[in-house]
Amino acid sequence: MRELIFSILTVPLLLSINHQNAGSRSAQVSTNVNIDTIFISKDQYHRVYIEQNRRSPLYTELMDFKMDKSELDEYKGNYRDLKKHFPAPLTKYDLQGLSREWIPLYKYKGKYYIYSPSEEGNEGRRIITDSTMVYWFMDGPNPQPLLGVRRVKGNTWYLNVNSYFKNISGFPNRPDAKLIIHIIDPKNKIAVWEDKSQPQADRYELLISKDYAKNFDMIVNRSIQTKVPEFQFDKIDYAALLKNR
Repeated sequence: MRELIFSILTVPLLLSINHQNAGSRSAQVSTNVNIDTIFISKDQYHRVYIEQNRRSPLYTELMDFKMDKSELDEYKGNYRDLKKHFPAPLTKYDLQGLSREWIPLYKYKGKYYIYSPSEEGNEGRRIITDSTMVYWFMDGPNPQPLLGVRRVKGNTWYLNVNSYFKNISGFPNRPDAKLIIHIIDPKNKIAVWEDKSQPQADRYELLISKDYAKNFDMIVNRSIQTKVPEFQFDKIDYAALLKNR
């Protein structure tokens, strides 16, 4: 969770944002929101705006997949839990040609954006290793075994993954994830992730390789008070994306 501090400077339209992660990251990051900033909404304590400066520390932070000590401890704990259910060595797969680090891509008023959420645990990162899929949510980096990998026609990957939800209370019979990664934009490494084990409403996500995320502007959601809802993006027509890939 982040502790986010806004301080209004003497120039009325210059807002300095100190974005401090009070949870897994200890470094304080600051950037300037100037008169050219496009605000989606704002009041005294809460700002949602479009960041276009690719040198902003917010870009660096979102794309920093390196685990600090706390995150590494969480990862190791989750991996120990994994090995209780999979004591044998995990199978390693050849994933050459598939990006390993991914972040969500969203749509707002006809354009695509990456997103810096109000809470770090909602960044929705994914890491693919040669033997696991690492889901990175509120409970830290959580590896789950790859159970099968198959590549079709160069830009489509089929991955069977042990369900992230199986070890969460209330989901003991959750089916394994049957992921299809459809690379719909090879130039920008944008992919529709389709999980055929999920109901239709939860089946699709749009993600982009971390290495190409700076090709897009960022929507930033910040509050200096209590928790605020995450920004609500537009619905994406995944059927159209897959048809026109």
